[in-house]
Amino acid sequence: MNRNRKEVVKYKVRQKMLLSTKDLVWQMRNSETKKLTEKFVGSYKIKKIILENVVKLRVTSINENLPSD
Repeated sequence: MNRNRKEVVKYKVRQKMLLSTKDLVWQMRNSETKKLTEKFVGSYKIKKIILENVVKLRVTSINENLPSD
């Protein structure tokens, strides 16, 4: 038993959540420095729960939630 392990977050359909930009390569294209990039984008609703920690989001356009230059 691992005492340091965090509890799994319980997601619900239609709950809003932020999308992490940690692994999104497209965000670094227009940015001059990694320090100034957004850590999270949007406030997206959960469309479907696939697994305990995998959800499908209702994303119309990621660009509409990014700050404009």
